[in-house]
Amino acid sequence: MHKLIILPGATDALGGTLVTLSLLIKGLSQRNLTPHFCVLTRAGSLMESYLTAAGHRDALQLIEGECDRTFVANALKWVNQQPHQAPLLLDNCIARELLGTLIKGSLKLRLSRRPVYFFFHDLGLSYNPIGYYLRKLMFTGLSPIGLCNSDFTAGHVRKFVSDIAGALYQPVDTDKFRPLSDRTSTPPEPLKKIIQTGDRIMLTPSRLNKPGIINDKNLRGLIPVLAKLTEQGHRYRSVIIGEDSSEDGSHTRALVEAAAAAGVEHRLTILPPTFEIERYFPYADVVVTLAPREPFGRTVVEALACGTPVVGSRSGGIGEILNHFAPEWTVDPDDVTMTAKTIHTVVNSDHTAKTLADAQAWVKSRCSVETYAQSILNVVSSADKFSEQQTTQQPLSKHVVGHE
Repeated sequence: MHKLIILPGATDALGGTLVTLSLLIKGLSQRNLTPHFCVLTRAGSLMESYLTAAGHRDALQLIEGECDRTFVANALKWVNQQPHQAPLLLDNCIARELLGTLIKGSLKLRLSRRPVYFFFHDLGLSYNPIGYYLRKLMFTGLSPIGLCNSDFTAGHVRKFVSDIAGALYQPVDTDKFRPLSDRTSTPPEPLKKIIQTGDRIMLTPSRLNKPGIINDKNLRGLIPVLAKLTEQGHRYRSVIIGEDSSEDGSHTRALVEAAAAAGVEHRLTILPPTFEIERYFPYADVVVTLAPREPFGRTVVEALACGTPVVGSRSGGIGEILNHFAPEWTVDPDDVTMTAKTIHTVVNSDHTAKTLADAQAWVKSRCSVETYAQSILNVVSSADKFSEQQTTQQPLSKHVVGHE
């Protein structure tokens, strides 16, 4: 058999893509396949720290690089030194700063006839015609087989890659994300005072980003919904947890100002990102996510695994997930009245427990670590090949590869 080489495109970003990569390593390692794959990782990066802390050090091949662009350039040099039959999985290597490097490297990969796969964690869209052209050029050169995190994503990236192997829903670590009844814990400190007030908690784990971009998280859509619930006499507190992607904190200020203008500033709480988001889900009454073009929606399946219902946008990957078991939990994010009504109904309905049980069964079936790892194996090779012990297998060095 031949080793699977995984090359991620963002090594200093803490988000769903990194979490998914860590869970893929966990799933493959549980099958005793660590000798049969490696993850190229920029030395000294957040990714190296995160994956090492998760116990995945043995799966990493460290590559030097001052930034992701030089890391990918050096990684491709290393890849070209490996047996040409070894498949290469490019994990969302679609950032603008990587395009030139990948276009340049695509010729050698193409000539070597190395099997190349590309996992899309987002839609790959660009408002800039030059950015779109460069992506087209890169994918033409690489000619990869595509994998996607949802059918919604697949529908958008077919303009880049016509050969789509399938949609692989992202995994959930059910050892961490589980209902309150299955764990011994106390509420996270930031939630304790809110719980004591008796307010219902609307939780939204999300990066605070610029409104109007392609993957707009639409956090501003929470404010009028919160105002409508308050106007109707319901006591809800909107709790947003996530990093402010602006350099000056302007995205946070904009939300606070909007809440103040709507008279609900006292009902909005914005908390910094946390590595322990699984502690927050079980204490929320509902997770609300109104992003209209979210490619998948990791927070949806994580919340459900914790036994927390989700009200979300009926479009994009969020709607795709919820429509499998709870279409009545989906909303038009622009319809404030209906969104508020749906939230209050889901929180108080006797039927929610039954729907939630169906949702958790779906997550267990479609989003398990084992299912995800097996799906990757099914695409890049047969499970039998990855399970065989090969005495002729060429070993991969574990030293840090530099610029030589």
